[in-house]
Amino acid sequence: MNPYIDAYKKSADDRKAKKRRNFFSTSVLAFFFLLGVSFLMVYKHTLGQHLLLEVQSLNIEKKKLITEQSVLLGEKQSVLSRARIISYARQQLELDFPSPDRIRWIRMETGEDLSLNSSGR
Repeated sequence: MNPYIDAYKKSADDRKAKKRRNFFSTSVLAFFFLLGVSFLMVYKHTLGQHLLLEVQSLNIEKKKLITEQSVLLGEKQSVLSRARIISYARQQLELDFPSPDRIRWIRMETGEDLSLNSSGR
């Protein structure tokens, strides 16, 4: 045969093999790219679900703390009530209101004004 024809056929076969290799390497590269993208999407979804669960648990904890705060504010108001303070002073500190005959008034005769001024003296 003619050496030019043989060289052309060999060159054509080499080009076909090279095209097949290029197609195979491109398809493998595309497969790994899609695999990586799918892993990233699954990771993003999983992370989003984890954060959503954490936000929901924090909202539940917030509601519990708000309820506890309102209960404690109610207890604070009951402890600071006038009747509760008076009963505590009478029972624990053994204090009582003085009777009118035990009140002594003292008259002071000085030239100074004893009213409170702006400095609190």
